[in-house]
Amino acid sequence: MKVGRNWRYSHIRLLIVIILGLGIFFRLVNLDRKVYWQDEAATSLRIAGHTKEEFTQQVFNGQVISVEELRQRYLYLNPKTSLNDTVKALKGRPEHSPLYYLMARFWAEWFGTSVAAMRSLPALISLLVFPSIYWLCLELFESSFVGWIAVALIAVSPVHVLYAQEAREYSLWTLTIVLSSTSLLRATRLKTNFSWTIYAVTIALGLYSHLFFALITLGHGIYIVTLEKFRFSKNAIAYLFASFAGLFAFLPWLWIAITYFLSSRNRSRVMVPVEEKITIKYLVDEWFRNINRIFHDADLGSPNIILVALAVFSIYFICRHTPKRIWLFILTLVGVTA
Repeated sequence: MKVGRNWRYSHIRLLIVIILGLGIFFRLVNLDRKVYWQDEAATSLRIAGHTKEEFTQQVFNGQVISVEELRQRYLYLNPKTSLNDTVKALKGRPEHSPLYYLMARFWAEWFGTSVAAMRSLPALISLLVFPSIYWLCLELFESSFVGWIAVALIAVSPVHVLYAQEAREYSLWTLTIVLSSTSLLRATRLKTNFSWTIYAVTIALGLYSHLFFALITLGHGIYIVTLEKFRFSKNAIAYLFASFAGLFAFLPWLWIAITYFLSSRNRSRVMVPVEEKITIKYLVDEWFRNINRIFHDADLGSPNIILVALAVFSIYFICRHTPKRIWLFILTLVGVTA
């Protein structure tokens, strides 16, 4: 019986290694073959030190301009612009936190601004998600087998492969979410000042990666408060201090973003999408579609309910067969971000 079990697990390990290899291959192959679309062009525009408004004023002037001239003037680094100009361009659209774009600026200085070079940075960042998700599963489930299954799933998940090959901040955001969640679980286990300091650093990195990381921090807070039964325990107090420390480090950019959103010139641009009415049906459709994108990169229509049902059942199974500290952590992250 033991021989049979070892044989089965060895084949599962081999399958996971093959899937992991495919995941790495999918992320690194043909980086320059897909269309460099509008959002990626905006990335190149910003790191080159230009704003969308500047681009519009100078280009839409009734004159014919070639594609190559556009690239040379606005998408490639040139001696006329510096890191200072990149920071100014980012301040002009502060809804995008600056960390990835500053990293991309230095990356472009070292490796150039070709499509392959620009996409290689998020691709390499996405590879760091593999050991990070494995570590998270060790902290949460205390199981290396669960960790390897998670690595295999995220390796070939269509949405993760897609964002790994896109010159945007989403692979970095994914990495900071996983690292911050792992750091939180580790800090609650070790209960040391150093472990909570690490968690505070991951909060700052997460916020500087994406403004919506604030939702992740909120989910972590609900998890700690509920786990500690709404008492000011040592872990709850440490979480509050770490969260405030991470937020304090983010204050410079937060101030820039708030100033931008409150200015009369930008208020209408911000408030129009915010004031749009969103129906429950629309939200449900988006939730279902997002679950679909994790496993299958196509709009399945009505059959998508099968994937949704499997996802719901998996959460139900975890809630029934794992301790509170495990299922509560998953539910808070899923619930708050939804």
